[in-house]
Amino acid sequence: MTDHLRHDLEESLGLSDYLLNRLIQRAPHSYKVYTIPKRSGGQRTIAQPAKETKFIQRWLIQNIFDKLPVHECASAYKDGASIKKNANAHKSHSYVIKLDFKDFFPSITSSDLVMHISKHLGHILGAQDIQDIARVSCIRLHGRGDLCLSVGAPSSPMLSNTIMFSFDSEVSAWCVQNGITYTRYADDLTFSTSTKGICSEIESFVKGVTQNLAYPNLSLNINKTTHLSKKHQRRITGIIINNSGALSLGRNRKREISALIHKFSLDILPEPEIFRLQGLLGFAKDVEPLFVARMRRKYSSRLIEEVLKKRK
Repeated sequence: MTDHLRHDLEESLGLSDYLLNRLIQRAPHSYKVYTIPKRSGGQRTIAQPAKETKFIQRWLIQNIFDKLPVHECASAYKDGASIKKNANAHKSHSYVIKLDFKDFFPSITSSDLVMHISKHLGHILGAQDIQDIARVSCIRLHGRGDLCLSVGAPSSPMLSNTIMFSFDSEVSAWCVQNGITYTRYADDLTFSTSTKGICSEIESFVKGVTQNLAYPNLSLNINKTTHLSKKHQRRITGIIINNSGALSLGRNRKREISALIHKFSLDILPEPEIFRLQGLLGFAKDVEPLFVARMRRKYSSRLIEEVLKKRK
């Protein structure tokens, strides 16, 4: 166990010891904080680190964080993950319960990172290495004594995935024993089963696991707990599962896409909305390709290609 991280960073990034130390010390204070509107209403706080801090975080992603464990039930922030794959895992079950963590990223502190990295990489990283990694990965939020992850830092998604490894392992093992399918997309937990009445047991079990975790200190957002069945629309990470088990964009999303294409055809769609339409068409092609084919027939393939080829 050695403290060699700073030397490796200096060599890889071409930084002096003085400059690297200054960047690490200033990292939690180097964030630009702003808010953006949520589609569901309210505001989401985004905190992006300065480019120098991002530079170090991206180096850590490539050289350190990819050595940390991530459970197979995690269906976001890793290669091959997608909201389609997340929804697809639950399409054959009749009953679904969705749970959500409150303030997920800010709940994960630098102390949590120190414990987690020490547990899994303590044999190759020294104590100072680990302290430096935790510091450069976190923000100092106003009014809080501890450092924490932020929404907007490039390293936060990967770190949030790996720090949930113990939680995911315990929950997944219990679900396998009880014939339940479990996936986690960031802070969205989805459980599905064909056994009626077991959903209440799931919620109770998850609460118990969160309370007994060594780290991080998580709490469920009870206002977002949702119970679904075939009697109602089963929407999982923005994708609808119909009663035949097929994945669908949903009527409202389809209407939105069609309306945006129509505005584009009239040359009245603002440029930011064009790029949003590109994303929606890519999403639609992945989830429900037949809908995209219908849009091509309705508006012409030439027009759809014109949308997709638009660049900033």
